[in-house]
Amino acid sequence: MIDLDRVSKSYEKGQPAIDKISLHVDKGEFVFVVGESGSGKSTLIKLLLKELEPSEGVITVNGHVLNTMRRKSIPKYRREVGVVFQDFRLLGDRNVYENVAFAQHVIEEPGRRIKKRVPETLELVDLAGKYKSLPRQLSGGEQQRVAVARAIVNQPKILLADEPTGNLDPKNSYEIMKLLEDINARGTTVLVVTHNKELVDMFQKRVITMRRGRIARDVEEGGYHEA
Repeated sequence: MIDLDRVSKSYEKGQPAIDKISLHVDKGEFVFVVGESGSGKSTLIKLLLKELEPSEGVITVNGHVLNTMRRKSIPKYRREVGVVFQDFRLLGDRNVYENVAFAQHVIEEPGRRIKKRVPETLELVDLAGKYKSLPRQLSGGEQQRVAVARAIVNQPKILLADEPTGNLDPKNSYEIMKLLEDINARGTTVLVVTHNKELVDMFQKRVITMRRGRIARDVEEGGYHEA
């Protein structure tokens, strides 16, 4: 599902943000990516979203070679990749239903499809009863559930989560991670960038530890390790 072959990303000066990384993630895997600030985790996410171009190496995601992808093909590619961020990024003037439906409108889904898919997705994230609420009327945990619903409503093959529990308390953090685990159990490949050592230890998934732009450790099931 995700393949990086000796991928590097350098900015203006200094140590490359990503330094000759080779990485393989199978379809249906759940992977944590951990490491100290500046280790290259966020750059990795941006490369997978094709927000950045690699300086060298080849990136293949779900059969798409990102290096050679034409600009006009990028929006279609991104429909296959759901993304959840730390800061929710909800539309403040739209209710829960409208925030989730927005992702369907973007890809021009027909109205009947939206009316079916959005309630199904809100049910999955346990927010069916909040569909008329505005973001400001929700708790942080509920807002992140809306963000997750928006990320999965188009049924992406891959879900990328960049510090999804960074703004949440321990209880809500656990519930969001459990939700991501449930989504993974339905067949979606999930990659989670996080600093939350307790959650990584609790969920015991594959853990990739990054340090100074390189993969310092990759274990199939394990806890959080600063390499």
